[in-house]
Amino acid sequence: PVIEKIDGGYKVKVGSVPHPMVDDHYIEWIELVVDGRSYRQFLRPGIAAEAVFAVASCCGCGKVTAREYCNKHGLWKGE
Repeated sequence: PVIEKIDGGYKVKVGSVPHPMVDDHYIEWIELVVDGRSYRQFLRPGIAAEAVFAVASCCGCGKVTAREYCNKHGLWKGE
């Protein structure tokens, strides 16, 4: 996952090249962890493999990580 800080939160994309989002190969969910709190967005085939989270990091100094789950390739993590 690629994490981008945006106004009011974070945008998470699955890779620098768009991930397939077809019936037999897609991202099931994207999860963002900010300062120990977890936020998850579920996806489905036919929509973009990205999620926007309206979450502020405490003092802007906390750890931010993301995970995504591909129905074919399993769990991936990024910081």
